[in-house]
Amino acid sequence: MRLAPHSHYRGKAVKLELQLLGVDELETLLWVLDYDFNWQFHYEYKVPRFVPPGAKMHVTWWFDNSADNLANPDPTVEARYGLRSVDEMMNARYYFTKAELQGIVVGDAIPESVLAQARGQEQFY
Repeated sequence: MRLAPHSHYRGKAVKLELQLLGVDELETLLWVLDYDFNWQFHYEYKVPRFVPPGAKMHVTWWFDNSADNLANPDPTVEARYGLRSVDEMMNARYYFTKAELQGIVVGDAIPESVLAQARGQEQFY
């Protein structure tokens, strides 16, 4: 699993958590305490993390629209959603694969069974 949080200049911290079905506690998958727009990383687990069906992903972002945030393009305006870097937004991408696809190595031939499954799903894309 790879995790990729993204925000703009006002983003200060992000926490990505996993909640398993029937469990109240949240497991922290990633906590970036000092987010920096210039460091938009993909964080990848060394050992793949199995996420069972029914699990929920939770994302919490913290923002700083004050003059103390030196990266803030304009602390005098209300921050609004937008795609430009001077606007604000947030997302967190989770990249994962089905367990049965594990073991495919970049550069190796893709098994025909996987190709057939992908071709069968093309109509949905």
